[in-house]
Amino acid sequence: MNRLNASQTALTALLCLGLLSPAQAEMVVPNGVAKAEGARRADGMPGVFGMLQAERRAGLKTSDLRCLDGSPRPCDNSMPLITPAGVAIQMSEAGEMILAPNVQQAYRYENGKPIVRDTPLRPLAEGRLDQVRRRAAAVTNTPAKPPAKVAKTPERSKEEQIMGIGSDEKEILRKLTGNEGGDANDADRRRRDDLARRLAEAERKNQNKGAPKPQTRTIVKDSFADREARIPNDQAGSLQSRRAANMPLLNRLLMQEIAGGLNADGLLCLDGRKRPCAEGVTLVSPEGVSAEIARDGRIILAGMDKQQYIVGEDGRLRARGSNTEAAREAAAGGRPDAAALNGNGQSEGQTVRERVNAEDVRRSDQDFETRIADAIQRAAAQSQDKKDDGGSDLAKIALAGLGALAVGQVLKNNGQVALNTGDRVVVTRNDGSQQVLKDDNMLLRQPGSEVQTENYSDGSSRTVVTRQDGSQIITIRAADLSVLRRIHVARDGTETVLIDESVEVPPVEVAELPAAPQTSDAAAPTTEAALREALAREAAVNRRFTLNQIRSIPQVRNLVAPVDIDAITFDSGSAAINPDQARQLATLGTVLEGAIRDNPREIFLIEGHTDAVGGAAFNLALSDRRAESVALALSEYFDVPPENLVVQGYGEEYLKVPTLDSERDNRRASVRRITDLLASAQ
Repeated sequence: MNRLNASQTALTALLCLGLLSPAQAEMVVPNGVAKAEGARRADGMPGVFGMLQAERRAGLKTSDLRCLDGSPRPCDNSMPLITPAGVAIQMSEAGEMILAPNVQQAYRYENGKPIVRDTPLRPLAEGRLDQVRRRAAAVTNTPAKPPAKVAKTPERSKEEQIMGIGSDEKEILRKLTGNEGGDANDADRRRRDDLARRLAEAERKNQNKGAPKPQTRTIVKDSFADREARIPNDQAGSLQSRRAANMPLLNRLLMQEIAGGLNADGLLCLDGRKRPCAEGVTLVSPEGVSAEIARDGRIILAGMDKQQYIVGEDGRLRARGSNTEAAREAAAGGRPDAAALNGNGQSEGQTVRERVNAEDVRRSDQDFETRIADAIQRAAAQSQDKKDDGGSDLAKIALAGLGALAVGQVLKNNGQVALNTGDRVVVTRNDGSQQVLKDDNMLLRQPGSEVQTENYSDGSSRTVVTRQDGSQIITIRAADLSVLRRIHVARDGTETVLIDESVEVPPVEVAELPAAPQTSDAAAPTTEAALREALAREAAVNRRFTLNQIRSIPQVRNLVAPVDIDAITFDSGSAAINPDQARQLATLGTVLEGAIRDNPREIFLIEGHTDAVGGAAFNLALSDRRAESVALALSEYFDVPPENLVVQGYGEEYLKVPTLDSERDNRRASVRRITDLLASAQ
């Protein structure tokens, strides 16, 4: 389902009607039209017109006009040009201001007080409501300007003349910025803030004129202004507009917090430490929305790569990235407790042996049918009624042996199975995040191979795949069928450990990891030499990680840059790669096969992605299948050893093109060389 929000749809409709043209905020209205339209709009919006008149009396200039999000002109396509008190206006040929059409007005006014209107502009309007209220209160209570001679009275110092303040206002500043400000009321505080802005503005204007600088900088409220990186004001508006469109629900939450009084000083460091935050540490709102700050103090939404949550289809926050339960469990580390790995258990039942035939394996050009697991829901109800001790009945009925004990335990702990495709199970965990479970041995099932599997009572297993050339792949899997150890045994008996999750590694502190290497926006390398160089770049880190940590924690994975496989994009809803497309993987196949031949320990992570159209659970399963299709194609066509490949899908979480629409470039796969990150590759 295409999840375009109502605001985007409404804005699109207005554009189609010609009510919000891309340059309308800067449109010059012919004088004849301006006179008639100005009068008609003034009659139709008396409250808004009254506020515009009040601002004119207070000395409103065209240079005071800004875009609704606070950015300077020219405004973004769908954003009106507004006065400091929030009145949307247009300019006539003669330079006169007239009210903009009603559809562009973000506020209505009752008794001089701005009230946010329910329009597509509402989120931005709410975000600036406090500033608009202060300005509206100031202009509606502005006294008549004193005669010019008053400004030259001896009582006012030269500095006071420059700053435009009098002795009574200086007294307010003295009280409110000193020890006497503890009992200041809201009106006094608002007046202090207004005076503070005037002082700062006057200082900037007079710095180059030799004027004395005021000694009142301490009244500026944001105490972190000089110690944290800020976004330039001229970039903040466009960034906010773009991110709000891509993350409408997160933006709405942030705007609600801002409307409730959140300012720049109310943001927190993601790592829980005091501000100013360490370099690279994200700022978050009290509700958990990652944010950034413009130089003028505006709070704007941070990019998706910095967000710790997404808003799910049910409207609830869902953890993402390193904030998920799976990532935190992986970060904690620790040796996995599996009988097949530790050798402290006995196999249960007979050893299963089988010979793999061509019809028993999936090919890269095959797709799959996804079904919503009605049987799982029925089995879950039965399991709850019986109050069994591990969900084993559920596993037998619904999961057909796919990680049965592990999935049953997840369900017992209040998790939910969101989707069962027959070869994959997508589980929704307690924090709303989703995890895909599948058989990591699927790639090894090649025609002619013999497979022998010992199953242990805790659900773990030991599998030996014997190939026609006599070599073997020994894999120990956890109860959820993920790899705990994988060893390649050559025909001469030489053993190569490829993956070993039992290797001791320290816990992962995300905030202490080095910054990810800079990636280029240029197209993926197409020549063998360029691709080999891109994949061979070493990770800038002096420690190793488990495979689970690499898969689950994006900051760990990003220590090596991915290489997009531009030769392949997928049809919507499909994971199949036809033979003509597969041939375009020749360069990648040649490079990977050569790298593994030179160093049998090399491990490559193949990642699958989807666009944002469709359900999140379906997209996660689909992306994992796409990664598997690429790995299968590399083995089928170019003899890349499948045991050196790890596949993982990430659904719609990491969009290459930030859009909620159908986008082929987001239906992609990428590859990383993770050898330098894996503890088992030492």
